[in-house]
Amino acid sequence: MAGSDTPRLSVRNATKTFGAATVLDRVSIDVQPGEIHGLIGQNGSGKSTLIKLLSGFHSSDAGTEFAVDGRVLALPIRPHHLQELGVSFVHQDLGLDERATVLENVRVGRYRPSPLTRNIDFRAEAARVSDTLARLGSSITPGRLVGGLSMTDRTIVAIARALQDRVAGTGCIVFDEATQSLPRNALSEVYSIIRRLAEEGTAIVIVSHRLDEVLALTDRVSVLRDGRLIATVDTAASSELELTGLLLDREQASTSLHEELPAVLGETRFEVRGLATASTTGIRFSARRGETIGIIGGPESGYSEILPALAGVTRASAGTFVLDGTEKSLSNFTIGRALAAGIAYVPEDRAHEGLALPLTQLENLTLPRLRARSSAWRVTTKWQRAEFDRMSAALGIRPYAPIAPASTLSGGNQQKLLLAKWLGGEPSVLLAHEPTQAVDVGARRDILRSLRQAARTGAVVVIASVEADDLATVCDTILVVTDGVVSQTLTAPFTAHSILASVYAPVPA
Repeated sequence: MAGSDTPRLSVRNATKTFGAATVLDRVSIDVQPGEIHGLIGQNGSGKSTLIKLLSGFHSSDAGTEFAVDGRVLALPIRPHHLQELGVSFVHQDLGLDERATVLENVRVGRYRPSPLTRNIDFRAEAARVSDTLARLGSSITPGRLVGGLSMTDRTIVAIARALQDRVAGTGCIVFDEATQSLPRNALSEVYSIIRRLAEEGTAIVIVSHRLDEVLALTDRVSVLRDGRLIATVDTAASSELELTGLLLDREQASTSLHEELPAVLGETRFEVRGLATASTTGIRFSARRGETIGIIGGPESGYSEILPALAGVTRASAGTFVLDGTEKSLSNFTIGRALAAGIAYVPEDRAHEGLALPLTQLENLTLPRLRARSSAWRVTTKWQRAEFDRMSAALGIRPYAPIAPASTLSGGNQQKLLLAKWLGGEPSVLLAHEPTQAVDVGARRDILRSLRQAARTGAVVVIASVEADDLATVCDTILVVTDGVVSQTLTAPFTAHSILASVYAPVPA
């Protein structure tokens, strides 16, 4: 990290309120030239709001101040001011047009037409793109369609767009969860680029939920919780467990639903035997009627592969399961067979895998039961409205607008709609993958309560999540996956901290 008396990026008293809710409360952070600075926090911590204030997407409350190299930005922030000062962003979705070329994606809004003819010299534009890509160590051809590129190369194109027209070592690039969609084996190349940019003197901000990424890349990391800055620490002197303690608040125990909705456990209903996926082997567990099982693991542990295989979304290489006394093979399992067996799956990506956003909320919620409840020549709607009313009330889906497109709902209410879609069918086994991802605190509580209630009606609920506090709140049993196997089985009561200690502590030989 290069030293400097003047921060490259200075944030002072960043505050944002929506109505009576304060979502960001007087946050101050400095990022030095040549520094890689991490920004972490749980869902609802305020990190996304902070980035939206800096980018000008949201306007800041009075008293907020942003400065670049000592120059205070006028509020509200205008994108062209950021561009002039060298502040740019690489967002999670990369913001690329797959139908356009690399050149068109990089140079959009930056073309240099002739002052006389206003014509664009595309040969010169292509040379500028090639020069920028070369700075990143890439030989991607400017004329290639972005849709044909790997995720790694697409990320490099997005970085090139952020870096172009920039003197080496100047400016600040914010990576807003930009590496989330990259496969693990592709991260090293992007990490190398980020480090090289920092070595030149460019300031880097990494917003990430991957603690291993933050520890591997950053010089310092700022931790947000409930809209406030909790601490800024030197990464070299920290660890995943210590950062997790800051994220969760060591003094605050997880709020449990066990007392509010005590488990009503029956006989063993669901048993998984010898499940093997790309990264796991010999996964074995059983669940009683009414039990809520949690699955957690560290990065690359393989824990996230278990539920898709049990739902028939991905193909297992081996294994069977027994549900209500009937055994089925997982090596040739499909989504259709899972549904026929009474297994429902709430996927991690609600927008692309869980909901049809252009369809109405009512259509989304009742779609899995449409064929069974309708005839070949007529689709009745009375039962659909009754089911929507019942489930939307149970999960608190707001606003009540059954014929409005699902896309009009907030993220938290979309997640409730997705959960209601499957709970409406009263499944025997409900598999939920990161069920509270990107939802606010209120929606999180509603979702977890609904999962707990589903178990109390007799279903087996299995949740795979990195959110240890969620699992502590709702689960009866937790499976810790390490290096592709279940290394520990935890039984309630437990806390988020005890769960994470099991995940990151060395496994006894």
